[in-house]
Amino acid sequence: MKNALLSLLVILTATTAFAAKPNKKNKATDPSARLVKKVEASELSAESKSKAKATIDQHAAKLKEAQAKVDAVLTSEQKQARRQAQKDARQAGKKRKEAQSAVAAALKLTDEQKQKLDAAESELKKEQAALTKDLKTALSSDDFSKLGLRTKKKAS
Repeated sequence: MKNALLSLLVILTATTAFAAKPNKKNKATDPSARLVKKVEASELSAESKSKAKATIDQHAAKLKEAQAKVDAVLTSEQKQARRQAQKDARQAGKKRKEAQSAVAAALKLTDEQKQKLDAAESELKKEQAALTKDLKTALSSDDFSKLGLRTKKKAS
């Protein structure tokens, strides 16, 4: 009887321990989390940080939805190939356009996937641009530059 109770206790403890661990493979991507970390690590005043976080929170749902659409286009094998191609390009010191073409070649997308991915990435870029615009409005130009966000330079 003691052995049965002890076995049951061990099984319950092990099951609880494994259930408590988050599954990293199924972790949802949250594009706004990276921005919040940048805001926290920046040298902004408390007021500027709160303004930036509020602006990011306003856009978080739309960014996450747009990112999910991009992620839904690719299979898990294609996602793995993308990560590996990005890593290889970084290690090889390839410039942005060179790296993008290497990643595109590694993905081996169908025509349908290319169309869907182009549309999803376009929507994601639109949402990112809206967030950037609102951050520029909410923060002073000095505060915005402290965030270290990449923005497109306007051609003169």
